[in-house]
Amino acid sequence: MKKTKILIAIISILIATLIGGGCASQSASQQKAATSELKELRMGIVPLPHYAHMWVAKKKGFIDEELLKVGYKVKWQPFNIGVMVNEAFTAGQLDMGIMGDFPVFIGRSSGTNYRIVSSASAGPQTLALVAKKDSNITNIADLKGKKVATTKASYGQKLLVMLLEKNGMSIQDIQFVHMSMDDLTVALLRGDVDAGVMWDPLITRMEEAGEIKVVADGTGVYDANAVLMASGDLVDKNPQVIEAMLKAFQRGNEYLKQNPDESIKLLAEDIKIPPAQMRKIINKFNYDAAITDKFVADMKDTEAFMRKNGLIKNPVDVDALIRK
Repeated sequence: MKKTKILIAIISILIATLIGGGCASQSASQQKAATSELKELRMGIVPLPHYAHMWVAKKKGFIDEELLKVGYKVKWQPFNIGVMVNEAFTAGQLDMGIMGDFPVFIGRSSGTNYRIVSSASAGPQTLALVAKKDSNITNIADLKGKKVATTKASYGQKLLVMLLEKNGMSIQDIQFVHMSMDDLTVALLRGDVDAGVMWDPLITRMEEAGEIKVVADGTGVYDANAVLMASGDLVDKNPQVIEAMLKAFQRGNEYLKQNPDESIKLLAEDIKIPPAQMRKIINKFNYDAAITDKFVADMKDTEAFMRKNGLIKNPVDVDALIRK
């Protein structure tokens, strides 16, 4: 009798285990099936501190959480530079993406169907005219007749022209040299050029190494905006997805402000900048996403600058480009 009771107990435990295992297996299968049924949002981004809050949102799972509420999942696609994000949009390979304001107008002028849905970041101190540390160039007036380099058709060119004009000069008063940032680094230290406009993380890295000094940055001149773009189809047909992403990015921004040390650790794998430099650079940025009157005015100013300087083929209607 005792043996029978023990045998019954063992059988009961085995049945319960099988049932429990079956339920767990079924639950996992259901979750997998539910995930596979989610629509895919293709997101293009460059691993830069300009978008630190967005990377934090990805790392903390905020994007997954917010997109799940509207039936989507993200396909996170890192690119080396913003121009490549623009090219992917043109090829129809992205639904959303982040880039500087210059690539946006180049793409839109060529017919790419996308819209600005928010600011991604603004960092006037992250773009600057610099000279070698021991240079006798201390102000904009000292640039007259000098070789000054930056990348043509970049926001560096706009800052250079604006700084010159603010000081009663023009591009004709200097010897302008078109260079990539890699070439500018070498040319500046070697003395092949007298000054140049560069952007972070290069500014912070070279400043900390004692190689350069900042002559003037974008403060009060140019905000150096980066923007969040969405395809025309997404804007017209699925605005709730855009709102979900904006909410996730705002959560990332808040987490970054409240937990800077933890956030820098989260960013280290993808944005390979030493922690002390990362902190310094992040503190230069405003990651608030609001589209303000000033932001719209800045976009119109950039469009006019690019058109005037032959950097875009066709005019761009900024009011139609920005999703209010």
